[in-house]
Amino acid sequence: MTTEGTTGNGLPDGVEVRVLEARAIDEMIGKIRAASALPGAIDAVEQWRTEHGEERWRDRGHDHAVVGQTLMYLHDAPDGVVVPHARYPDGTEKIYTDAEHADSLF
Repeated sequence: MTTEGTTGNGLPDGVEVRVLEARAIDEMIGKIRAASALPGAIDAVEQWRTEHGEERWRDRGHDHAVVGQTLMYLHDAPDGVVVPHARYPDGTEKIYTDAEHADSLF
């Protein structure tokens, strides 16, 4: 689902929710956590933010990493599920979840 403006689901412009299999979400979470633990990850994230701006849910985010040209991070949904995000240099953002949790991300 792609949003235009702020919709009834509260997502701002440029944010897309992508529904994937739970296994794929778990793999993304593991890869983001691994990348965020690498030496230099914190500096790379700060440099990315300087060049491209802040991610939409910075205050809720954790385990930030730059992968290629993309800022990846995680946030914890109210039900405790970990939700991967991808923020692109053009300001768009994708949120990844499985079908079971697509309506309860925030």
